Amino acid sequence: MPKRIIPIASGKGGVGKTTFAVHFALSLARFAPTILVDLDTGTSSVRSSIGTVVAKDLYHFHRKGEALANCVTRLDENLDPRGRFRQFGFIAGPKHFIEEIGSLDAAFRRRLAGEINSLPADYIVLDLRAGLDANVLDFLPYTNSGILVLTPNLPQATLAASEVVKAVLFRTLRHVFADGSEVYSLPGLLEGRELIRELLGRAEDSYDDSVSNLDAFVRELRELFGDRPILDVVDWVISDFRVHYVLNQFNGVDASHEAAIVPFLRNLSENVSSRLEVTQLGWVVQDARVHGANCRGVPLLLGGDGDGARPERPRSSTVDPVLAEIDSLRSSLLGVERRSPVRREAVRKAVDAPAGVDFLLGSQLESLKAMFADRGRDGVEQNFLYSVYRALNLMETPRLPTEFGMSRLAPPERLVSWMLKRLALSPARAAD
Repeated sequence: MPKRIIPIASGKGGVGKTTFAVHFALSLARFAPTILVDLDTGTSSVRSSIGTVVAKDLYHFHRKGEALANCVTRLDENLDPRGRFRQFGFIAGPKHFIEEIGSLDAAFRRRLAGEINSLPADYIVLDLRAGLDANVLDFLPYTNSGILVLTPNLPQATLAASEVVKAVLFRTLRHVFADGSEVYSLPGLLEGRELIRELLGRAEDSYDDSVSNLDAFVRELRELFGDRPILDVVDWVISDFRVHYVLNQFNGVDASHEAAIVPFLRNLSENVSSRLEVTQLGWVVQDARVHGANCRGVPLLLGGDGDGARPERPRSSTVDPVLAEIDSLRSSLLGVERRSPVRREAVRKAVDAPAGVDFLLGSQLESLKAMFADRGRDGVEQNFLYSVYRALNLMETPRLPTEFGMSRLAPPERLVSWMLKRLALSPARAAD
């Protein structure tokens, strides 16, 4: 079973999502076996970015009955002459568009998710298609965003990325309050199920301002039902939802903050919730070499320089520069804040105030400035490595359902079981 499954998403195309996914997975492979799965099945952009022969891909899994693990492609010696990335593999999409693979039906998505869960790797990185539909949502966790790639150069994509967060959270709550859900076995909820679903629908409807967002949804529920334990759990799911993002094509603290972070967080605060956990994993500076290396099929971390140069042949050296660079980051400022119960309560009080969005914006700007003061002179290669090290730091913590990544792609019924388990363990439930 994989240690973590990490989806990478974006609201729109053109933000550098696949480039980030490729380099993120390559860097993870320096620590443990890592497989990158190309789920942007209409374009096979991962295949285009890594110039190696692909013998089997998702076509063979879907049409020929191959196990997904048999469709993993490894780097050939020409790309990785020193074998530094021997623990890296990728599963490519079909080399040409095939409609039933480009538009996965529900049965195929479930079968694919089951095979992803059993891939022989500690880290599995999912390069999701741009945009938002069932082919994206079914591979995102219920309790965090995966990694969202934003760029200050495309404001529309930044706003669309916040819509990914909204879609995940509302999908989670729709499953919780669906017909036949186990939550209605709790006292007093069965008779109120239609009203709960109506309120949730109004909170999701951007044309209906009677319930503006999920914070208002929780307040309405408390007024109607009182402080029942299930409402505490719903509130906990919202306030502890983890949003992780990376700024691509970073062009400075102030410019990136105003063009990407401000609209992103304002949209989240106004239309989703002001109580979300938001963590920036780093940035990737603008560098023409990245695009050139992708065009040549040699990712920058493999030595592509944008001019067609291949990696150097092996030299006698016992120092691995990638691992040495990552090791040097251990002393760097990580800026990863995990809220204690006391800190979480302070955040809730702050965001309930009229200046709640300003509180969120201030904390993100403060973190960004601190990271820039520590890592502002890094080049693009170090940017990729820094994001990976921050992710590894998050994954070192004791496993919680809201932590970074997933242990497996779980069906919705597992979500409700987990929530009821959480409820049974809560002090409020014990006293009920």
